[in-house]
Amino acid sequence: MQKNPTIFIVDDEPLLSEMLTDYLMEQNVDFNIETFPTGEACLENLHKQPDAVVLDYYLNSKEKDAANGIDILKEIKKRNATIPVIMLSSQKSYGTATKTIMYGAVHYVIKGQDAFEEIFQLIKANV
Repeated sequence: MQKNPTIFIVDDEPLLSEMLTDYLMEQNVDFNIETFPTGEACLENLHKQPDAVVLDYYLNSKEKDAANGIDILKEIKKRNATIPVIMLSSQKSYGTATKTIMYGAVHYVIKGQDAFEEIFQLIKANV
């Protein structure tokens, strides 16, 4: 893993973003973590060249007009195909998971007890 990787966390649940940030910082103090409440805010900051993006599948629970995770995933990949994107969702749907992988996500993590550790391992493996 490279030194001081920048990780973007994109989730419209501030508590989840904060908890995931805290967890990842406990695992690796060298992480530079930025959180975004919408995919649009993430896209506006892609010029910062994040080393990985953790992207929530449902991004429009708070802002109804916000783009969903699939749309943001496609746009990230269009702008920079090399950024590893880890999808995060509470959906236990294989169809949804397959769709995100098809559009370029490195993995689909279901929110739950082991999700944070799984995300950390994926970041380690892809950064």
